[in-house]
Amino acid sequence: MKIKTFWFLYFSALSILFSQSNSKNIDILGMSELIDNKNDSLNLPDIKSYQIIDIKNDTIYLDTTLTIKKHHRFNYLRKDNFNLLKFSNIGQTYNELTYSNDDLTIYPKMNFDSKKHAYINSGEIYYYQVPTPLTELLFKTVMKQGQHTDAFFTSNLSEKLNFSLAFKGLRSLGNYQNILSGSKQFRFTTKYNSSNDKYNLRFHYVTQSFENKENGGLDDESIINFESDDPLFNERSKLSVKFENATNNFTSKRYFINQEFLLNNKKSNNSISIGHNFEYETLKNIFEQSNASEFYGDLIEGASNVNDRTNIKTSKNEFYTFLNSNLLGKIKVIYTNYNYNYSVNVMSETNKKINENENAVSFKLNKNLFGHKFEFDFAKNLFGDRLGDFIAVNTSSEKKLKYDIGFSIIRKHPGLYYELYQSNYSSLNWETDVKKKLTTNLFFKINLESFGNIGFDIKKITNYTFFSLENQNNLIPKVNQIETELDYFYGSWEKEFKFGRFGLDNKLVYQNVNQSGDFLNLPNFITRNTFYYSNKILKGALFFQTGLSVKYFSKFYANEYNPAISSFHIQKNKKIGKFPLIDFFANAKIKQTRVFLKVEHFNSSFTGNDFYSSPTYPYRDFIVRFGLVWNFFN
Repeated sequence: MKIKTFWFLYFSALSILFSQSNSKNIDILGMSELIDNKNDSLNLPDIKSYQIIDIKNDTIYLDTTLTIKKHHRFNYLRKDNFNLLKFSNIGQTYNELTYSNDDLTIYPKMNFDSKKHAYINSGEIYYYQVPTPLTELLFKTVMKQGQHTDAFFTSNLSEKLNFSLAFKGLRSLGNYQNILSGSKQFRFTTKYNSSNDKYNLRFHYVTQSFENKENGGLDDESIINFESDDPLFNERSKLSVKFENATNNFTSKRYFINQEFLLNNKKSNNSISIGHNFEYETLKNIFEQSNASEFYGDLIEGASNVNDRTNIKTSKNEFYTFLNSNLLGKIKVIYTNYNYNYSVNVMSETNKKINENENAVSFKLNKNLFGHKFEFDFAKNLFGDRLGDFIAVNTSSEKKLKYDIGFSIIRKHPGLYYELYQSNYSSLNWETDVKKKLTTNLFFKINLESFGNIGFDIKKITNYTFFSLENQNNLIPKVNQIETELDYFYGSWEKEFKFGRFGLDNKLVYQNVNQSGDFLNLPNFITRNTFYYSNKILKGALFFQTGLSVKYFSKFYANEYNPAISSFHIQKNKKIGKFPLIDFFANAKIKQTRVFLKVEHFNSSFTGNDFYSSPTYPYRDFIVRFGLVWNFFN
């Protein structure tokens, strides 16, 4: 059955149930209270009644305060990007300063790594419960000729039924040649709980598109001109780049639905339910060039331009049983069916595919005991080549001694494009037999009120998979997999000091990689220190913060961005780092509106042009940017 037909029938069935909800004899799911006709209250409810709920049922409430943590999250990703190094234009990719943890999932890693930071996955979709309609608007200026906006609206049609709509848009020309960025991300969610709480429904639909003009970085002559501090090249568009005719387009659509039925009385000490998660997603990546570039070599016979199209279609079905017991805790048993269709060089008659159907089983246990939370997760691939396995044990506490300690072993596929890829470039075609990456992880975090947050993370990685270059003078990628172990150590410290109206927020990271070569390349030290002043004025009507933020990391062989595969490759020609990134900011809050003003990298003009995001892509120059976040309730 086609996916559109499935959703038409599904919501048609729901509409039939709705139309029968007035009948006292037909109310199987408790939908008779679906639409609430009560008048809205004129008084604004408590802010804590505006609830934000994730797929695991963890709930937080709307936060309209202005803190230094909010300052660090006011960016394109709307996340703290301490461990990331931004490129010159907003909406481009990010270089990683730390090794990102593998998600505790059995599914192959997402292809086209350059999009993974901005891409919104299922676990990042939230559902809402609000007493009045809630709107949030975000606006922020960009590098040149464009804007960044994020608009969100949610409302409860009744106490039991909520929906939300959101759209995030970006367009920024950038300061260098052929570096335009654009994105569109639309999100729709709905959440329904029946009046008798025996049926719960969550649904979301997400579309995402990212357009990036690709220039391949500065050429050798322009790197010399950039670093010379010659005022002639302060206008960055005068610097020549590797190519001016390339574009990357990444699009995705996803449908997700979760349904859960309670089999016994909710008031019982032990509840048991059955549920089903269904997710269908399509991903497409297109790399286009009007003619071949010397950095990638010759085209295949018969090709006049580059039009590389890769499609991925996946469907996931998870059937589960959930037991919530006072004695045993929360137990969940899941059976997973995963179907994927990966197709490369789609427009060609010789396109190749990987099309498989696989199954797995998993078990989850959560138990609270004497104020401590214990978690055990286990997943096993039953048959198939690309679903993974993992086992994870974790214990934590939010009492006086706040800690989190865990251990995991994850074995998962590194990504389908490491295994198979085809291009109109003759040198960008490969079929490799990659093994699943094995990661053993031990971590420990503790929050000491007088000393701050301390964390340690130790990993052993086998079959680490990455791209290198066939030749350091070109951009032709080559798949590599290292069977020897990599030992990765990560240590962090976070602490905020308060001195009256002054504050000093600190984060320091030390990391080290023990390896037989230069495969996983990271800076040894990263630090960010933010000194700020905050106060209320105008009889408390306006709260403001102002200060300086300094970020610094040691030199290392940073990975280089490779546009043709929309990913990164390692390199050994040039180290970057050891330059300060100093920002000045002034933020204010008036009622439910937060205003942000930042002078980014204002030291760039007097500390030398040695700042890079990757070996041939310069970091951002001095720029003043303004933005706001506005919440209103009506």
